[in-house]
Amino acid sequence: MSHAALFAVTLLITLLALSFWLTQRQEARQQSARLQQHRQVAQRCLDLLQALQLHRGLGAMQGAGNLEQRTRVARQLDDLWLNWPGASLQLPALQQDWPQLRRKPGDFDAHCRLIEALLAVIEQLEDRLYRHDQPAIRGLGEACRSLEDLSRLRGLAVRAASYERCPPGLQMQLRFLCERLLSQKQAPPLQALIERLQTGLIESSQVQLSPDDCFALLTPLIEQRLQGIRLGLD
Repeated sequence: MSHAALFAVTLLITLLALSFWLTQRQEARQQSARLQQHRQVAQRCLDLLQALQLHRGLGAMQGAGNLEQRTRVARQLDDLWLNWPGASLQLPALQQDWPQLRRKPGDFDAHCRLIEALLAVIEQLEDRLYRHDQPAIRGLGEACRSLEDLSRLRGLAVRAASYERCPPGLQMQLRFLCERLLSQKQAPPLQALIERLQTGLIESSQVQLSPDDCFALLTPLIEQRLQGIRLGLD
């Protein structure tokens, strides 16, 4: 082989290797960008989960302070739903249900349906991240569903506390949630909190807790749980 031919072959191999390296580098950058985008959307989902659960909990509460707080949370949700990347990431267009819910803050079941759809998105994002060698993400969906049990307990307790005695329908739902939470491995503070709800609200012949009491009892624990979930996502 002549020197010119050898040089040409060497140059071709070098160019092919360089092209392959550049392609691999570009793909790695694109994958890293996609993973970062998924993580950012997961964080936004947690912000939405927190705000929706709070909006639901405040939905049945009266008083100027509670109404003012609910208005602030609604405005926060307005901002969070802006530019929801549903279509670009093949995720449901959840934001389309928010305007009607905003006008009906006391609709407990509608809140639950939207939160359930959001939890499904969180589980979808968890699976995507896990498939791309992100093992620390595993358990995100389960943790968020456990958080939803606690938040739903808050919302129902606030509603039950507005009666002189816990209505049978709410009593059944509250009992179910308490049993499910206690069946899991729970810290003593939650066990003590559930016992207080049982004696002062759920099983009491006369309600001894106000809606504000129930909200104040459960909210710090919900926020603590959520903070732990956020730390696991970082």
